[in-house]
Amino acid sequence: MNIEEKVKNILSELSGEEVVVNEATLQGKLALDSLSMVTLLIQIEEEFGIELEESDMNPFELTNVQSVIDMVKKYCGGEENEKE
Repeated sequence: MNIEEKVKNILSELSGEEVVVNEATLQGKLALDSLSMVTLLIQIEEEFGIELEESDMNPFELTNVQSVIDMVKKYCGGEENEKE
């Protein structure tokens, strides 16, 4: 499973949306509240084995699904396939 699929799975679980598209807004379309945003960041750290810098934990910077995918790729060196 690649980075994009893993991020979308996490967001699907948090939002209850079965289909998550890259353009979907986190706080609009996916209706994530502040607690869900914190949970999202924690799950990303656990799933990908990364530690996010404080500057990347600003929920206002993460506006849509693609912005989350891009952030994870930055930490994973842009690698598409991560450990299963």
